[in-house]
Amino acid sequence: MGLEIDNSSKTEGSDAMPTALGRHVAPSQANEPVPTTSELKRTLGLRTVVSTSAGLTFASSTFLVVVFIGHSLAGNASWIPITIAGLLCALAAAAFTELNGMYPSAAGIRLWLQRAFGEKMALVTSLSYMSVVALVVGTEAYVLSNVLTDAFPLIPPPIWIFAMLTLATFANWRGTKIAGALQDVITYSVITSIVVFSVIGLSHAHWSVPTFTHPGSLATVASMVGFAIFLFVGFEWVTPLAEEVKEPRSIPYGMFIALGLLVVCYSLISTAMFAGDHSALFGAPSRNPIPHVTFANSILGNAGRIVMIVTSLCMSLTTFNAGLLSVSRFIYASAREHVLPKKLEHVSRTLTPVNAIVTVYVLALAVSMFVCVTHQYIILVNVAAATESLIYAFAAACVFMLRRKEASTARPYRMWGGLWLPAVTAILFLSVGIGVFFTDTGFNYWGAGVILAAVAAAWFLYIHFIVAPRKARIKAEQAAKRQSRRPVKPKVEEPKDEVPVD
Repeated sequence: MGLEIDNSSKTEGSDAMPTALGRHVAPSQANEPVPTTSELKRTLGLRTVVSTSAGLTFASSTFLVVVFIGHSLAGNASWIPITIAGLLCALAAAAFTELNGMYPSAAGIRLWLQRAFGEKMALVTSLSYMSVVALVVGTEAYVLSNVLTDAFPLIPPPIWIFAMLTLATFANWRGTKIAGALQDVITYSVITSIVVFSVIGLSHAHWSVPTFTHPGSLATVASMVGFAIFLFVGFEWVTPLAEEVKEPRSIPYGMFIALGLLVVCYSLISTAMFAGDHSALFGAPSRNPIPHVTFANSILGNAGRIVMIVTSLCMSLTTFNAGLLSVSRFIYASAREHVLPKKLEHVSRTLTPVNAIVTVYVLALAVSMFVCVTHQYIILVNVAAATESLIYAFAAACVFMLRRKEASTARPYRMWGGLWLPAVTAILFLSVGIGVFFTDTGFNYWGAGVILAAVAAAWFLYIHFIVAPRKARIKAEQAAKRQSRRPVKPKVEEPKDEVPVD
């Protein structure tokens, strides 16, 4: 993968800058997109965009996927599918960059899909996509409950989950500046902790280069790439913040920087975990739900265990906080456009969509408690990994379609490859997404497809029977108002022919 830099576009006074897998087109080359009218406050900088993009993906549940990948491959070569998945996600990020540049909006993926494939397809896909974040939170809740049970056996895990979600909700309710500051501190602390544990783990282990570079069969590596996509779930959810960033280019740059950090962190920790004795990480006969705590305890004893527990708590908090920050903006935008109930578009005195934030809080709490009770988390991992792959396929397909349908629309950023690279990207992610359902024959795999289909069907019925009639009624009311405001032209009587008098 190269980087195309168009030096001819750099004119004096231009801010043209290259982006990975694409280029930033100077204003002299393309008209600026029409600014989005917003009631939200622009307070977020690049640092917070990076921490939000990476923060939603950093979760305690990602260690389950890292260990599953490492256990499935020969030696400690799990970094290979992780890196491949990261590069594929970079292609998806390039697609999101072009789309977000064309239409920067809190509505994000819904707006792009509507422009490319029509309203109903856009609504079903984007609302199903939004629902996946709640599933990710549920998976995170299960891992967190086991971590807290290990640390504080006398305190029920649901209490901790309630406290963490409430803290993240309060920070978001107070405003994006506070929520962003909290996200910065926690995310960068987690990155530091993962890197330190990785370096210490590698220094304690005895491993050889051949196991580092020989993962086993190609088919196994390909199947693990699908699961590795889960490690990057949510990096693109920073796009709904398009109406709250100080600089529009912070979002594309932030996504690529976050992806680079994620690839490095996951590759390091996976290599460190499988460089030494890793027999206890996967667990037998039942899966070990806290392999990261086991790993930390094996290299640093009880002190390492305590630090990893704190790190795990921070990772859960970043997931909850980033999810609330991004998904609430998507709900706000959907309500603003009459897709969801109107009350969800209410903006508080702190210029935050408070009703949308509370809605996400209630949903996340309900799903979290359900997973804590049922312990059904692997199937949710598979649903999330497959859904994200399919969404990335849709994003690339949107780029393909809009380049054909709206060739004249301004594109401040452009993905490489004309029509062929977006098309190939869409096919790759579609294959990876479908492949997740057929990795094994168990219910955790094909059942994930059933769950995704059920979610999509439920949203389709909601759109068909509730949203479509509501939008038709609103459209009719607006047309009637416009008609009533039109000035009535007075009738001009034609002069009558006068009869001459003799």
